[in-house]
Amino acid sequence: MKMKRILIKLVFLAAFAPADVFAEVAFKARLFSRQKDQGEGKTQVLLFETRKLYKTDADGYFEAVVPAPGMYTFRVLKNDDMQDIKGNVESSGQIITLYMDAGANSGGIGSSIPKAPKGAITISAEREKPIMSRTTLKYDEIKRMPGTFGEPLRAIETIPGVVPTAAFGGGANNYVIRGSDPNSNLYLVDDLPILYPFHFDGLSAVVNANLIKSMDVYTGVYPANFNNALGGVIHIDTVDKVDKSQKNLIMSAWSSSMSYMTPTFGGKGYLIASVRVGYLDRFVQGLTSALGASFPEGLRLPRFVDSQVKFVHNFDEKHQISFHSFYSKDDFAANLPSKYHNDPANDSTAAFAGGSFSAGQGFRTQALRYTWKPIDTFSNRITFISYDPFTDFNVSLGSIKGKSQASGAYNGVRQDAFWDPNRHLSVEFGSEFRQLNYYSRGSSIVQTDPNNMSPNPYDSQNPAFTTIPTNIAAKGTYYNSYVTTKIKFGGFQIEPGARYDYIPYVHHSALGPRAQASYKFEGIGKGTTIFGGGGDFYRFPLDTRFNKDSGNPHLNFEKVFKYGGGIEQLLEGDYQIKGEVFKQEYSNLIVDDPYITDPIGVNPDPYSAVTQPYVLNKKLNYSNKGTGWSHGFELVLRKNSRPGTRHWFGWITYTWSQTFRNNNVYMQYPNTPALTQQQIDLTSQVYNNSKQTLYDYDRTNVINVVFGWRWSQEWQFGLRWSYLTSMPFTPIVGDDGGKFSNPANGQTYWSPQYANNPALGQYINSERLKPYHRLDIRFDRFFNYEWGYVNTFLEIINVYMRENVSGESFDNTKPYSKTNPSPNPTFGTIPLPGGVVIPFFNVGIEVKF
Repeated sequence: MKMKRILIKLVFLAAFAPADVFAEVAFKARLFSRQKDQGEGKTQVLLFETRKLYKTDADGYFEAVVPAPGMYTFRVLKNDDMQDIKGNVESSGQIITLYMDAGANSGGIGSSIPKAPKGAITISAEREKPIMSRTTLKYDEIKRMPGTFGEPLRAIETIPGVVPTAAFGGGANNYVIRGSDPNSNLYLVDDLPILYPFHFDGLSAVVNANLIKSMDVYTGVYPANFNNALGGVIHIDTVDKVDKSQKNLIMSAWSSSMSYMTPTFGGKGYLIASVRVGYLDRFVQGLTSALGASFPEGLRLPRFVDSQVKFVHNFDEKHQISFHSFYSKDDFAANLPSKYHNDPANDSTAAFAGGSFSAGQGFRTQALRYTWKPIDTFSNRITFISYDPFTDFNVSLGSIKGKSQASGAYNGVRQDAFWDPNRHLSVEFGSEFRQLNYYSRGSSIVQTDPNNMSPNPYDSQNPAFTTIPTNIAAKGTYYNSYVTTKIKFGGFQIEPGARYDYIPYVHHSALGPRAQASYKFEGIGKGTTIFGGGGDFYRFPLDTRFNKDSGNPHLNFEKVFKYGGGIEQLLEGDYQIKGEVFKQEYSNLIVDDPYITDPIGVNPDPYSAVTQPYVLNKKLNYSNKGTGWSHGFELVLRKNSRPGTRHWFGWITYTWSQTFRNNNVYMQYPNTPALTQQQIDLTSQVYNNSKQTLYDYDRTNVINVVFGWRWSQEWQFGLRWSYLTSMPFTPIVGDDGGKFSNPANGQTYWSPQYANNPALGQYINSERLKPYHRLDIRFDRFFNYEWGYVNTFLEIINVYMRENVSGESFDNTKPYSKTNPSPNPTFGTIPLPGGVVIPFFNVGIEVKF
């Protein structure tokens, strides 16, 4: 009877239970990568319709249940993104293969390799690029590199030929590329100019990390479409495809940022935008207070704000428009109080008490771009640009008094065309017109003797600085044009090109021919390529050194002749070996020149000019007398990453180089006959006795080791070790006897005296301190959800806490002694109360929706 009742209940349930109870389907699926020819193990997969999360085993398999047969969406939670794959579930017990890359097979539909949306135009970003003196950095390799504070742009300092102006990390606001002036680099975002790469804090870049797709760094010979750079060209490509909306929030100790991306108009275009705010001043003051230390009164550390906006719309396969807007602004200030009863031992600002200083810089770049591609082999791009870089300062310290606002703004239109008639030939050509609108208002501070390495701001007898009123506006035009032809037959390729620049305002022009050639041999690994090239490159500074009041209106273009060559070997397994030798010869460099004059010039003083409009031997302050050269070789061993994989990647680079400079300005050396000022003025015109010296930023040996590994969906580890020969410095050999004092507090000011005697081997940049090296590591922990991920990270700088130093530091409140000067410590450790020192660290959180 009992068994009969059970059977009756089962029949009843079968008759009246909902149909979907019995339609439930249990199946097994495998996540598979054709590129790696293996299953994708330890990966989280969200079955979108049921909101259930699964994790694949070591071979890529997982078991799942759906309410009924049908087509389902499997969302693969990858490193920094999500991928949706459609799969057809037919019956229980079925094994479905979900392909993560190109192609589809029975049982599953794999997403294809990303393609441009229908109607999109593929332009020059994907064109073949030169191999010589170029390094490409991928976003997935550099976003979480240790020691970069989450700034992909800082990864540039790990490639050969590039070193930061200061120690790695904090304080490094720019780069020295193969011995060039760091201010002579060209920085571009989507082929549009930005004034500087990093904010005043030396920690934060001006471009949001999540907007960067890749970066190309040209350290030597660069293509003719770039201009105005003696150093390197850093070209940043931003995201160029958005399939779905996403938001990203990053918060760290000293800044916070937010970015947003979304497709628009049914996928015909997209919008990306970001904003970031820096608050280093609050972070440092809070940390100082927590450690029980004191913070200098009246000092406000840098603050900043930046934003980027990009909108792209494709009307069809032939017409595209885009709008770009980049903005950045930095400022910091110091208003040091006067302390008449100060204790110099406990007051780090005693020598400068009563002084005030504020500085700011920024840029605003806006552009509207139209691209027309009438046929597959030709496209033309027109860009309307409005660029406004600006600076301002206000300083009052002894004889240093002045304030100024300046801008090197221009509005222009640029045309770039790309023609690829066949596989043997391609041509790029373009032209540009700019309407210049430079101005400088306020006053310029000029050092009376620029050869004096230790000017005393409190010297009341012979003031070391003078202030010249300026109120100038330089309006004019600028023209350029360029052409590059690429000819390819088999493994041989040659790229001749030329560029012409003309500035009517200063009546100067520059013609820069250049060429590269390469040949690829098949048969060894993935191929062996030899390459070489050279050319003339020019730069005209976008500042007011050429103004008629405080500068030299006759200044010409600065010039460098670059040439070199090398060999690259590509191996199986994504390995790459590359070696390159180079030399760069500089001429017409702009230098401070106290002797250059105009026989007759306009009186720069607006007051005395009323009665004396013209002056004899008017000082011009700057000349094109500077020369220099650098040479060296670079080696790279690299294991490239594969997008979407968890294989390790990294590189080892070594650079050996030497860099020299000579200002070619007359110098008065010790133990030489003293000359009157009239004799010096006359001698300097015909005899330049300055010596060739090592350049301020010379580093003979530079080694970088980079390693990254995402070993699971939840964890990533990175390591970086760097070694650099220290920069040369001029030794301090004494002081001026403390002849002057700060009138605000009566504090004696000891001005250092620098070595200047070639006969004794003590001269400009004649000494170095111990080399610099540092180990940084970073741990990332990912929490993956159906809506995105949360990434928490810990970055430890200078793990083994090496006490790195850079040059000498002189305490102006004390006379010269065995302990003054002392080695200047660099960024990398945090001293705690009680003498405890810990590595510098950074913690933060990133949320992606």
